[in-house]
Amino acid sequence: LLSAPSEDLLWKALALGTRDYCGKTGFKTAVLGISGGIDAAITATIGGAALGAAGITGLILPGVYSSEHSKSDAIDLARRLGIRAMTVPIDPPVQGFRSVLDPAFSESNRPRLGATLPDLTEENLQSRVRGTMLMAFSNRTGAIVLTTGNKSELAVGYCTLYGDMNGGLAVLADVAKQQVYAPARWLNPNHAAAGFASPPIPQSS
Repeated sequence: LLSAPSEDLLWKALALGTRDYCGKTGFKTAVLGISGGIDAAITATIGGAALGAAGITGLILPGVYSSEHSKSDAIDLARRLGIRAMTVPIDPPVQGFRSVLDPAFSESNRPRLGATLPDLTEENLQSRVRGTMLMAFSNRTGAIVLTTGNKSELAVGYCTLYGDMNGGLAVLADVAKQQVYAPARWLNPNHAAAGFASPPIPQSS
């Protein structure tokens, strides 16, 4: 069996692969959802290394269940990387879906969205709204959407079809969850060698 790549080799391979893919397909800019989580943080960092900080836009897509901690971590990540960050709330479109879906659910003798928590239907709807926002931004600007899901999530189905699976390049598609932390642990103390002026990954992520 092949041994797992070292932390620095994994980082370099992911950055090279992303740079090569975007170069061959003609993409000069990228967009992704940043949430304060480690997957988004690593993906944004790889995107910045591949395309340059000026080529990356992070969309912060808060919903009614988003914590202040997740939003502040996303802002901190963008500041550290020097990438553009924009907040695009998803609650207005989610409420629009609720207004047309809830009557249909009631007529079908099914619970309204959010009537019982956790509500998988509501969670997936929010993910699909986020995916739609990212794809719309991509269509309008020509930026490729970098998907942030990892191999473990894809393997067990812990992801949403037409939601967080949306995108043009799944940067972490071959990286299991336990390996996602490895580049972060290497990057922060070795940020200069990776081309960053300061540690790029927020510790809380």
